[in-house]
Amino acid sequence: MDGSTHRLFAASVSIATSTATGAPLWQAAASAVIGTASAAGWTSPDADQSWLHWVPGGHRGLTHWWGIPALLSVAVLVFVPPEAAWALWALILGWASHLLADFIFGERPPGIPMAPWWSYAGLGLNSGGGAEKWLRWGLPTFITWQALVLITGGDYLFGWDPPVLST
Repeated sequence: MDGSTHRLFAASVSIATSTATGAPLWQAAASAVIGTASAAGWTSPDADQSWLHWVPGGHRGLTHWWGIPALLSVAVLVFVPPEAAWALWALILGWASHLLADFIFGERPPGIPMAPWWSYAGLGLNSGGGAEKWLRWGLPTFITWQALVLITGGDYLFGWDPPVLST
């Protein structure tokens, strides 16, 4: 998957998570920026193509193993006070969104490793193919909608008053 699509995907996942958890607007914006930083480039799992070229498994090896964000999540839960953990969660979310995208779009090897650097699984969609191009062009519109929902809380979005269900 292209780096720009990884960043857009991470921003979308971050905004969705911030909306679901009720994060303050400033924290949601900062989390989206932090998440995009760990979703592509030298701070992402693709660092195995540059300064982490020595890690086992080569590209889509150890750095693409789902266990890394899982272990980091456990460490944050155990060692970091909840009120101070949001930035670390944003980093982990960006890394994990990269893995999810590579699970969907990774074709050589297909997907991501289920074991530290072997036993791959994924959907195998063509990286750079039509589905990814559609995603790359559609995500900005979707992210704009997500930001509006985040900012307004979904109330009166686009002038629409949601129906109230009687109890």
